[in-house]
Amino acid sequence: MRHAHEPFVQPGYAELNPEYDQGVNAKPVWSLAKPLPRVVRPGMVPTMDELRQAHRQAPWPAARSHRAGLDVDPDELTKGRILPTSNPLKIAAQVEDARLQREANLANKILRGDTASLSSSSRRFRRASTWALPPERLATVPEGDTPPEEGVDRPSEGLQETDPLLVDEPDELDFTTLEKSGDLQPLIEELVDEEVHNHHTTWSVVRTHYREALAEGLSVYVQLTLGFGADLAVTLANAGNPNTTAWAWGFATMLAIYISGGVSGAHLNPVITLVLWFYRGFPTRKIPGYFAAQFLGALFAAMTAYSLYYPSIQLYLDTSADGGILNSFVTGPRAPWIGAPTAFFTEFVGTAFLTIAVLALGDDQNAPPGAGMNALILGLVITLLSITFADQTGAAFNPSRDLGPRLVLLGLGYGAELFTDPYWLYGPWLGALSGAATGAFLYDLLVFTGGESPVNYPIERAQRALRKTALSGRRDRGRRSSVPEEAL
Repeated sequence: MRHAHEPFVQPGYAELNPEYDQGVNAKPVWSLAKPLPRVVRPGMVPTMDELRQAHRQAPWPAARSHRAGLDVDPDELTKGRILPTSNPLKIAAQVEDARLQREANLANKILRGDTASLSSSSRRFRRASTWALPPERLATVPEGDTPPEEGVDRPSEGLQETDPLLVDEPDELDFTTLEKSGDLQPLIEELVDEEVHNHHTTWSVVRTHYREALAEGLSVYVQLTLGFGADLAVTLANAGNPNTTAWAWGFATMLAIYISGGVSGAHLNPVITLVLWFYRGFPTRKIPGYFAAQFLGALFAAMTAYSLYYPSIQLYLDTSADGGILNSFVTGPRAPWIGAPTAFFTEFVGTAFLTIAVLALGDDQNAPPGAGMNALILGLVITLLSITFADQTGAAFNPSRDLGPRLVLLGLGYGAELFTDPYWLYGPWLGALSGAATGAFLYDLLVFTGGESPVNYPIERAQRALRKTALSGRRDRGRRSSVPEEAL
């Protein structure tokens, strides 16, 4: 079945277009069209000082657990064996032991040059349950007693002291490479495969550099032009059926995701970009380009829709007030009894539900849809949210979708009340931003288990990750040129 849907490729095509022949998922793409990438973020990676401290203080596994009076292997938590009567303080010790074992194992593999299994696992469709190392390459632990820390009792006889998949002879750690790079993060980033590009013309080079922003802008332009056009068609025809526009917005969103989902990810919305940045590791350096593409796409979409319907709009304005035209482009309370709190929480709740749906569909450990189905399902989600919430505010859930048309209508002379009414700020901006942050937090707190979410960081790691993220916004640490040559 898979081969039946593959296109015919003439001999020689891949040689002239090497980008077509590169591996799947050669680089991470935070896309709404497929499961979100799994990336190693700064808060997940121990620093050199943390590795040294763990190396000195834990000469054998489960030291902290036994210091807390536990006679249980910390790996029991990894295996899901949690007693209902367990003391949370003792669980914290087990969690720390298990985390230090995983981090020490990762550091050993990188510092010893054993990165083949790390880089190959990034190309797998699903995460690997083990390192898939051949038996002869598994770490071994020499026989004999290992002296415990001073003041710490020896573990009970039943304790499994070593796990070759998690514990790698800590006394053989070599920090030379780490001292030169200062951190494991650049070394891990270099494991990501490089992308191959087709450069046939001068423009193709420019397009490669801005391809993601260009694709994002095109998809936003198509989505919003279709959405505004559907709103105008219903308004000008006096059809009076809001469900028609709800379906139009859903299918327009589906089409937009298909247009750029494999290139930019088709975020279509600044708050989705911010959520993926904070909770899933979307690169900081790409945010300005995405924001510019999303706002410019909305601006040109409003211009296009208004121009296409200009004669009909003028005819409509001759006999009706301009409220219908305004409601076709911008959002706001649709009735006098819709006060500011109701309008705010309508945008808040709707955006929170949208964000939860985006993260759930992108979670490959949950129930992701089949190949190519994310776009359709997200389109149906937009339809559902529009039917549910659009009657009160118009259901923006998106700052750029509301701000772009406001600027266009202001330039066309529709009045300063477009911005004197504070809804434009507290609805599609504050309501959407706070709703998205809350929805993402709830999903990661209650469902998501990946370490890339700050919700799953230890507190001190989350603070350090935020500092590193802010620093990476000023210099691109993800590029090869930023890593010292000796560290490679």
